[in-house]
Amino acid sequence: MKSLFTLALLATGLTAMAQDAAKDPATVIISPQHTLSKNDTVFRKAIAKWSDQTLKSTDYKNIKAQPSADIFPGAVKTGFQFVNKTVSIEHKKMADSLVPIVSTLGYSGYDNATMYSTGLYAKAGEYIEIEVPKNTNVNDLEVQIGAHSDRLNYWVAGKEDWRRMPIITKKQKLVIGKNRLASPFGGLIYIDIKPKADSRKIDFKISHAIEAPLFVLGKNSHSDWENQLKNNKAPWGEMATENVILTLPDSVLQTIKNPEEVLKLWDLVVLGELDLANMPAPFYRAQRMVPDEHIGGGYMHSGYPIMIHHSPSRKMLSNEIMANPELLMKPSKGGANWGFFHEIGHNMQNLNWVFGGTTEVSNNFFSLYMFDRLMGGRDDSHTGVSSVNTQKMMKKYFAEGPSYEKWKNDPFLGLIMFRQMQEGFGWESFKSFFKEYQKIGPGIGELNDQQKRDLWAKTYSNVVKRNLAPFFNTWGVGISEQTQKELAVLPAWNPYNFPPVN
Repeated sequence: MKSLFTLALLATGLTAMAQDAAKDPATVIISPQHTLSKNDTVFRKAIAKWSDQTLKSTDYKNIKAQPSADIFPGAVKTGFQFVNKTVSIEHKKMADSLVPIVSTLGYSGYDNATMYSTGLYAKAGEYIEIEVPKNTNVNDLEVQIGAHSDRLNYWVAGKEDWRRMPIITKKQKLVIGKNRLASPFGGLIYIDIKPKADSRKIDFKISHAIEAPLFVLGKNSHSDWENQLKNNKAPWGEMATENVILTLPDSVLQTIKNPEEVLKLWDLVVLGELDLANMPAPFYRAQRMVPDEHIGGGYMHSGYPIMIHHSPSRKMLSNEIMANPELLMKPSKGGANWGFFHEIGHNMQNLNWVFGGTTEVSNNFFSLYMFDRLMGGRDDSHTGVSSVNTQKMMKKYFAEGPSYEKWKNDPFLGLIMFRQMQEGFGWESFKSFFKEYQKIGPGIGELNDQQKRDLWAKTYSNVVKRNLAPFFNTWGVGISEQTQKELAVLPAWNPYNFPPVN
């Protein structure tokens, strides 16, 4: 009986130990197969707190690998070797002439620190060392471990079951001399500098890191790429041009036989969106595209970097489309390619021309432009712009009576209005319109919604030399009497068969 009692106590103790491990932020495993419930609010707060504290800690000797890191962002392959490497970073301060333009791009994360790739990876729980030369300007200078910067403890993800640890990116200020740091999650290593910070070129000595693929168009050869893939032990790597940087897992990188083809197509995408926005190219920095098992919200979201959901367990697949020109160029009725164009479009939105209900409308100008210019037309680009749905939405809307509130709450209905303008006056009219707003800059101030609508109608009407106030009013997007009077000197415009009578 005594031995049975002892065994029972031992079993109870082992169970308690297992439960304690599962409830310890340092050892809990969160993955697509072992999600952490949105209802476990107390433990989720404890994990977020532990993650923040551990990632901020400078006590690198006591940072241990968190076991979830083996699943995401992923484990370093066996047989790896630590390397010491000198990495040169050249930062160019954003041109003063661009500051007033860029500061209106409110969805772009325009003031986030620019991430300079090093082609190196930090192993989870292992320190890296970065030596900063004497006399270096260290203002706004940081090191970052990890590309997956979305925090899951708020926004949409804050109310979803977590499929990865919620906070996994580490940043630390750099000082002259040797800097050591470690992350429990590991990740690609970046040097971060604010876009408006002073220009500088720095040669960093980075030690105790692992080489990761980094293919730069025009700099690396095809044989370079093959050797990088053959010897790669890091779970992530990157492909880059001066216009775009793709962060991709090794499993996808290994499938890319022609990196030049992939990057040249992505260059066309970003350059096309800059073309429509009437922005200088190359821009002040490249657009970054980062797929992630779980992001803060949406299928993708804009910013720097643009975050992209890739979760096979949730049937959200993006990695392969990013890396395959044939798939990227295939109309998908609102799939990943529309999403990529849509999110880069958000990064191009000047908030001065975003009025009520158009946040998810005017960025789609850029989606349509890319289908028109890259794919030869918008057929099957998205079900929301199909002829059938366009007619259905318009007939229903005008049969019920135009309503600004209804218009604001249906992005694809709202897009029809702008599509009619584009069909009537062409894409060049939009480029000229955007250019006019760049002249205004951030000095436009805090206009109310009515003033923003008036300015939109007035600016576009003056670009095309036609009065669009009646057109806006017919849609229920009301223009003030004062603006109507100002535009009355121009001939009125409405597209044929509008509102539709057939």
